[in-house]
Amino acid sequence: MDRTDLEIIRDIKAGSKDAADRLIIKYQKRVYNMAFGLTSDYNKAWDISQEVFIKVLRNIGSFRGDSSFWTYLYRITMNAFYDNGRKQKVQSRFRNMTDMESDDPDDRGFDIKDCINIEEDYEKKSLKEKITEAMGGLTDIQRQVFMLKNLEGYKIREIADMVGISEGTVKSHLNRAMEKVKNAADGGNKNE
Repeated sequence: MDRTDLEIIRDIKAGSKDAADRLIIKYQKRVYNMAFGLTSDYNKAWDISQEVFIKVLRNIGSFRGDSSFWTYLYRITMNAFYDNGRKQKVQSRFRNMTDMESDDPDDRGFDIKDCINIEEDYEKKSLKEKITEAMGGLTDIQRQVFMLKNLEGYKIREIADMVGISEGTVKSHLNRAMEKVKNAADGGNKNE
């Protein structure tokens, strides 16, 4: 455990606003990057990041120091991502139900014209957009493992400990994720 993290946490528990600011400044970029990697949406990533730090500061007393502070923060970020996804599903279902009740076709949220040039539009996407789209097609665990390995630089063993799965399972998810992202980057259609 990073000694400075322990000192910051001790100061936060003692009521120091400056310590809370230091903690946020130290980890905000990492949390945001992780949230963006999970959502591929700037606004959702920002919302999740804010939610994470609110939860951390409210519940800092629950941090026991058994693991690194980043591992603790990682778990809170994942939970916030899952919570955000559940909220979005409920809101989307409600929106779809109200859209279907309307007799006006313009209020239904779907227009056949939106589908006409899908293939043409797909071919125009940049490599970054294809990879971002491929990331959206990964399962949650594949996305987590991919990000922790390729964006954060963690070792397989560390990822297994963080996520709570075996090293072999990490490797399997990582290989599947890499294959999907590579196929997207190459312009392939392979999804499995």
